[in-house]
Amino acid sequence: MTFESAVPARLRVRLLCAGVAALLCACGPGGPKRETNDGSGGDTGGSSSTDISVLAGDAVTGGNVNKKGTAARFNTPRGLALDTNGNVYVADEGNFTIRKIAPDGTVTTFAGLAGASGTTDAKGDRARFSQPTAVTIDGNGDLYVLDGTAIRKITADGTVTTVTRLAFGNFGVDVQNTPAGIAADGNDNLYVTSGIDTRRIPLSNPGRYTTLENGVVDAIYGTGQLVPRGVAVDPDGTAYVADLTHTLSRAAPGATALTTFVGARSQIGNADGNASTARFQQLVALAIDKNGNLYGADAINNTIRKITTPAGIVTTVAGTAKSTTLRTGKLPGSFAQLRGIAVDGSGTLYATTGNAVVKIVPQ
Repeated sequence: MTFESAVPARLRVRLLCAGVAALLCACGPGGPKRETNDGSGGDTGGSSSTDISVLAGDAVTGGNVNKKGTAARFNTPRGLALDTNGNVYVADEGNFTIRKIAPDGTVTTFAGLAGASGTTDAKGDRARFSQPTAVTIDGNGDLYVLDGTAIRKITADGTVTTVTRLAFGNFGVDVQNTPAGIAADGNDNLYVTSGIDTRRIPLSNPGRYTTLENGVVDAIYGTGQLVPRGVAVDPDGTAYVADLTHTLSRAAPGATALTTFVGARSQIGNADGNASTARFQQLVALAIDKNGNLYGADAINNTIRKITTPAGIVTTVAGTAKSTTLRTGKLPGSFAQLRGIAVDGSGTLYATTGNAVVKIVPQ
């Protein structure tokens, strides 16, 4: 005998009505809503040509699941990189892994083993990472990962090697000083940002790096938290850096110092406008499109900013300032905590927000 048949018919009707009423109260008129515009990570599936949709993961719920789309799970995903086939590589910091998302949203683990921290050079799930925060890809299709104070290389078959270990004494023990931004140029150099400096590192001789700026980051996140600073390199070799003074600076190939491009030193805010009047909070990641335009993940503002080159005009292309909930669908939408950004050849943006990776099709 089932529980249902043991309950009097009249009581069953009352229970059913109460359940329906509670559901309507919780969901509003019309019953349950799809996981759209509510921050839960649902893909809109809409037809808008300018919108935000979830590629993989769930903004709210973390974990480690290799599945497709919103069934997949990440744990504090940060940096992103795209290959020429449209695959997205994610530095999944909380899982100590590098994840790969196919164009259809299918997620696999490219290197490392979830839950297993270390510094082992090996192939695939035999490799170990300790703190993967940022990732870039070079012209040969090789990935470079910032892993704590080490730079790791991953070839197309998933083989991980250590390129160099950055002198720990230069960074100290405070996590806000840890390297957390990386970009590759076309001349076998890597650009790395930390809480105390920006370096151009030649792959042929990593120990002979050039320091483009140094100082101390203004830790707007609070003591003891990672403070990434975005960096990107255009096809001509000019590096753009979210510098230590909260402006956007740049360095031409071979330069020995940064020069201010957009913003004003030590002035933060949320102002669109020209190069001198625009303001940012913290550009934790940068990407550059085929036309040379920059896109920045502006944390705390939690918005995506576009910076034109060479004029330096700043606009907000996605996100609602100060919102902390992912809202998909029609732009501007809003985001959970933004940590990384990338752009493909068609101008579609990808960002890590909360525990999800989203696609943004800007206007």
